[in-house]
Amino acid sequence: MRFVAAFALALAAAPSVAAAQRFRGRDHGDTAAWLDECRDRSNHWGDRDRERHCEVRVSTVRASGGTLQIDASMNGSVSVVGGDVSEIRVVAKIQADGESRDEAQRIAREIRIEATPTSISATGPTMRRRYGWAVSFDVTVPRNQSVSAETHNGGVYLEGLNGTVEAHAVNGPVTIREMAGDVTGRTTNGPINAELTGTSWQGRGLDLQTTNGPVSIRIPENYNAHLETGTVNGPMRIDFPVTVQGRITKRFSVDIGKGGPTVRAVTTNGPVVIRRS
Repeated sequence: MRFVAAFALALAAAPSVAAAQRFRGRDHGDTAAWLDECRDRSNHWGDRDRERHCEVRVSTVRASGGTLQIDASMNGSVSVVGGDVSEIRVVAKIQADGESRDEAQRIAREIRIEATPTSISATGPTMRRRYGWAVSFDVTVPRNQSVSAETHNGGVYLEGLNGTVEAHAVNGPVTIREMAGDVTGRTTNGPINAELTGTSWQGRGLDLQTTNGPVSIRIPENYNAHLETGTVNGPMRIDFPVTVQGRITKRFSVDIGKGGPTVRAVTTNGPVVIRRS
């Protein structure tokens, strides 16, 4: 038996996913905006009694033919944008907190940024109860650069790449936009947000998964793909008709348009929304 299924359940969590994508895309490489936000004491949450030092370090390295490993350490995020460039440009956004301004500046001086053609990372002093630090990376690379990005308490934003790309987050969102190639994204506690472009996925496919978080995908009109999506615990909504054969469950596979490479985005605990761009 064949069914035409149009899911129309409400999704309260979707706006937060879209907002995260707009923020990361807008602020990639915008050091002035980041410095203003970092220095704003209203953003210090429970640490307003501490002093904060914010700075930006920029470096450029040659691009290699291998995979670029990016590690944001404990509390940083990673934004990688592919462009018509021949080098790798690294913007390291450094935040250091201490009980005094001098202490915050001292902590920042102890932070070391490593940027090579194959790896980008940060090291710094041991975290303590009354002071700490974080480094986020905005990295611009050639479009065909293969990338592996890892965060712990921070998000991963990817745009404009067409190589082999892996994103791993523990507590934070994974967001992709205008991507191609062989792309895999995983987060444990955070949303998945994807914006597809063109008429089909160019490359091997897209595979996104979260354990605890919503999934939001935007698909253009006349897009062709094999779509795999679903949730175990949460509502689903698809804003256009799809034809499903067999029993309808909260996990399903279906061709949209003429079919094509697999676009997969699933969650265990959270809602799923798929919209037209």
